[in-house]
Amino acid sequence: MEDSSTSAQETESATPETAARSVTRREVLGVLGAAGLVMITGCGGGGSSAAASGTTTGTTTGTTTGITASATATPEGEIGPYFTDDSASGYNRSNILTNIDGTSKQTGVPLVLKIYIRDSENSLAAMEGVQVDIWHCNALGVYSNESVESTLGQSWLRGYQISDSSGLVTFTTIIPGWYQGRTTHIHLRVRSKYNSASSTSDGSNTTQLFFSQTIDNYINTYVAPYNTKGTNSTTNANDHVYTPETEAETEITLVGDYTNGFTSTFYINLPITAV
Repeated sequence: MEDSSTSAQETESATPETAARSVTRREVLGVLGAAGLVMITGCGGGGSSAAASGTTTGTTTGTTTGITASATATPEGEIGPYFTDDSASGYNRSNILTNIDGTSKQTGVPLVLKIYIRDSENSLAAMEGVQVDIWHCNALGVYSNESVESTLGQSWLRGYQISDSSGLVTFTTIIPGWYQGRTTHIHLRVRSKYNSASSTSDGSNTTQLFFSQTIDNYINTYVAPYNTKGTNSTTNANDHVYTPETEAETEITLVGDYTNGFTSTFYINLPITAV
């Protein structure tokens, strides 16, 4: 499997305009807080991620402090270069660990990701029938269906689900690895009545999920096969999406351990909005 440290990079940097928008958003949230509204970890409801034990066999548990997230619209995170057409019927699946035909199962720390879609313009009502696309790299930082990765025609760690009456979609996957220039992250595209964009260049309905730096460091140091690449020089703090675009509001909470895997519940409030 090709190491993508030299080929898989997302290099767009934050602009002065982005920074200005970020300050404006923070000021707005500050005003809301002063008015007595409870803001828990921002728009998405990810909460603070669990802390690693610091040992090679450590377990990790987390809280669910982000379950009652605010009504703030989820911030946009760039689409990046690795979204591919997933219109084939086989991509409509909850378990994305393998190719559509069941081959090439990806290994890593198991993750069950539960995402609730809510309408921030309608009292946080659950949104049924919303298509949520997911894609991310494997434990070694490689994406499927990319010629630069020598994975063209592969479909692992890609898929979508349609939200049910409670707004829920669930994905069975693994915690991603990393590649040069980016911190560990998961891509999401949310197609709804607000925005149904589907092109590979339009990121107006996309966002990204992140993990705590403690989790990232522990996995990259102690957990196989992630530790074969070592520590990532790009941290959450200097990633060009984590703070400039999503303002650290889409970091998810993990509950579980490194051996049996983790679960996470996250809320997306539509419409996704650039900060």
